[in-house]
Amino acid sequence: MLTAVLIDDEDNALNVLSQLLRDFVNIPVKVLGTAKNLREGIKIINSTKPDVVFLDIDLPEMSGMEIYTYFERPDFKIIFVTAYNQYAIKALKKSASDYILKPINFLELREAVRKVTAEIEQDQYTKKLEDKVNLICTAEMEGQPLMFDVTTGFVMENTKNIEYCHAEKAYSVIVTYTGKKIILSKSLKELQEQLPENQFLRTHKTYLVNIYYIRKFVRAKESYVLLKSGTRIPVSIRNGSFIRQKIEQILAS
Repeated sequence: MLTAVLIDDEDNALNVLSQLLRDFVNIPVKVLGTAKNLREGIKIINSTKPDVVFLDIDLPEMSGMEIYTYFERPDFKIIFVTAYNQYAIKALKKSASDYILKPINFLELREAVRKVTAEIEQDQYTKKLEDKVNLICTAEMEGQPLMFDVTTGFVMENTKNIEYCHAEKAYSVIVTYTGKKIILSKSLKELQEQLPENQFLRTHKTYLVNIYYIRKFVRAKESYVLLKSGTRIPVSIRNGSFIRQKIEQILAS
């Protein structure tokens, strides 16, 4: 069930929105509280910790937009509800989940609630994945010595020292945690076959990552893993779910 706080200075608007959420939305929504101004609304938000806040913009004393001065990065979703469409672009630039014009169309409200629910589920998925990554990072690092052929002969390196590898034209580059680079005249696919599969993960067509150096996974428009060194390694859309599966396999072993 989705939990919500409603903020609007008009009693009729609060009553209508409450009724629509109760009777015309497919996903159950529990209203934890209502407020007629932003200050009162902020108190209710802090005490109830809702999933979503339905917020009018044209409020007395303070605009609804000023909520971002109290919550720079809200841990709840915001759906602006207002009679004035000139606020739409500004609201969406503030990363609001949605924007609904009055009088409220119940179909638009239903879609907004569905969208917010999907966003919350995605956030929960990301948090769960980050927790799994953090568990791996605290585990004892495995490793094995390997021989890598280079143009001048060969180099010996323990796999536990390799932070990540990436493709560079016809070559592959191994990067160690100290920043040392080993350039190999082989494809990333060939290098991946040489490295232990329970330690290295293909996050992108041009990157291999040692999972023990992953600090965090961030799902975004351009997803990435953040390594302990601070390096960001891109994660392709296709590999996003694979990363989770791989982590779960390792944790289960």
